[in-house]
Amino acid sequence: MKLRKFKPNDYVMVIKNGKVIKEGLGLSVFYNNLTTSIMVAPSTAFDGAFAFDDVVTSDYQSVCVQGVTTYMITDYSKASKMLDFAYQTNVSTEQKIAEQMALLEKRINNIIKAIVIREVSRKDVRTIIRLADEMAQTIQDALTNDEAIEKLGVSIVAINILGINPKTETRKALEAAAREQILKEQDDAIYKRRNAAIEQERTIKENEINTEIKVAEKEKEKEEKEQEMKLYVQRCDLDMMKEREEREQEMRMRALRSELDMNTEKQEKEFALKEMAATKKLEIENKEMLGKLEIENNEMLGKIELEKKNSEYTALEAENERVKADQQAYALKALVDAYNNLNVALVEACAMAQTDPSTLMAKAFMNIGENADKIGALNLTPDLLQTITNGLAQKN
Repeated sequence: MKLRKFKPNDYVMVIKNGKVIKEGLGLSVFYNNLTTSIMVAPSTAFDGAFAFDDVVTSDYQSVCVQGVTTYMITDYSKASKMLDFAYQTNVSTEQKIAEQMALLEKRINNIIKAIVIREVSRKDVRTIIRLADEMAQTIQDALTNDEAIEKLGVSIVAINILGINPKTETRKALEAAAREQILKEQDDAIYKRRNAAIEQERTIKENEINTEIKVAEKEKEKEEKEQEMKLYVQRCDLDMMKEREEREQEMRMRALRSELDMNTEKQEKEFALKEMAATKKLEIENKEMLGKLEIENNEMLGKIELEKKNSEYTALEAENERVKADQQAYALKALVDAYNNLNVALVEACAMAQTDPSTLMAKAFMNIGENADKIGALNLTPDLLQTITNGLAQKN
């Protein structure tokens, strides 16, 4: 059995048969080195420096990123599995802890380097050299959420970026560009100062011109007000004249209406007198007309009586004419009946007896023409034709 007393800042874990039977800070332990193992881990924070000089920016410029990481073990169970914190009597505890913490620092720096390479490659050299604080915050956030750091049982206390430095040639080029920019800003300042002087002079002249313009505007405004006053006075005079004319017009209208009323009354009286005279005249004319109508009525009655007598005479005359017509119709009918009973051939013979030969010849040829379909053959001798033509010639 052995007694071992550890420092107050040493976290001691006593293991027997693969199980932790006791753990804590600064323990004093009686143990049997044949059956018992002891693990001693530091409980303090450690600072680990890093410097990455082979990091390339997005514009292919190499920069060196330097910084310090402050970390400490918070989960001793996980840390004891990832690192060898076994207590050995023949090895100094401080040396053993230093070796393991150096190994832990290397692992943490490898994780930080991967983060730095990723972040630097996203920005150009001009931007990245000004983002030390942002870079430190980005690394700390990434380590806080990193699974590897959690498995190591480590907690990152702080990340400080001490510098992001480009190569010497790049730094000189940036310094030259910055120097040129400063000189340009100096020239711009001189130019702006000259421009400011010119602008001030121009402002003074503009103020003078504006003052003159305002004076002219005031004078113009004064003239406009005077003109407005004159126009106002003229409008007042016109309004007064118009009002006076309206009053005079109203008075004339009243006089005309009075005169018109008088004339109307006079005309009404005259109209009444004329109406009375017309009424009397109409009564007289009606009386006269009634007399005339009575006379005309009597005359009309006489004419009607005369027409009645004429109608009766006409009826008697028409009856007599009808009787005469009946007598003549009866005589004519008897004559027609007599003609109807006569022999046609006898009448024609009587008529032909008194007709000249040429007419008889024409009548004969007409009968021949009418009965041509019944005649088979017709022979005319030259003597007959000579006789006919001689007869016609003599007649002509």
